[in-house]
Amino acid sequence: MIIDVLANLFGTDVPDLVDMARALDDSPVGVLWVTDHFSGAVEGAPWSRDPFVTLGAMAAVTERVELGLLVANIVNRHPVQLASAMNSLQSIAPGRVRLGLGSGAAPGSRFAVEHEAIGRELGTVDRRRDSLRDQIRAVRAIWSGTDSFDSPTLSFHGLRAVVDGAAVPPIVVGASAWPTIEVALAEADGVNIRFTRDLDEQVARIHQDRHDVGLGGFEVSVLLDPVRGGLDVLAEHLDHLRAIHVERAVIMRAPGFDPSDLTPHLPV
Repeated sequence: MIIDVLANLFGTDVPDLVDMARALDDSPVGVLWVTDHFSGAVEGAPWSRDPFVTLGAMAAVTERVELGLLVANIVNRHPVQLASAMNSLQSIAPGRVRLGLGSGAAPGSRFAVEHEAIGRELGTVDRRRDSLRDQIRAVRAIWSGTDSFDSPTLSFHGLRAVVDGAAVPPIVVGASAWPTIEVALAEADGVNIRFTRDLDEQVARIHQDRHDVGLGGFEVSVLLDPVRGGLDVLAEHLDHLRAIHVERAVIMRAPGFDPSDLTPHLPV
């Protein structure tokens, strides 16, 4: 099982995050992910950092570690804007880019404060899930060079010259409920699930479904509880995650994290 790190961008400085990327580039960590929030208010922090600026700075000083967004908030990001930003990252870090997509916050949740501040409407859970499906299809269409796309939730026409010919990066869906996991199975290359009491059942269903339809390359990753801290939770659950055949465990860390602390938790 591979261990990934999710960088906490709340109240941080980009130079410190770049130093973190340098350190992780010399470690066994698989992917260095960043969050997608423009306001620190969702975590009671004084600010957040732009994920694309941060990823670009990280890409410029690394050679091995993969870089990704976990997850892009599709309510705030049109797929054309997202494709342009991620493809620009690909030009700095070819073959090392991953794209995570999420359906946005639920109305009334703490994460919805960003949307409320800019007057962005949050639809029902079904509407957000439909938008997620359409967003994934639109992103794939853009990378394939398609100039028009129509769906119930978004469209574009006469679109040209957005990406440079690189292959579409692996797409991972952030999910907690089974219907969203089904979208991932149908449309994406992997799914990132929060560690909940339903985890074992969800992972078992994923393995069965991907076996039934031959999704050999589909990856399951689990985001461990960022509130309780990363390494103690990782140590507590590592053997269990391996036993249920989770491919990646993701822990949230802030700058100043010493990658050597991961060594006891990695396979020999």
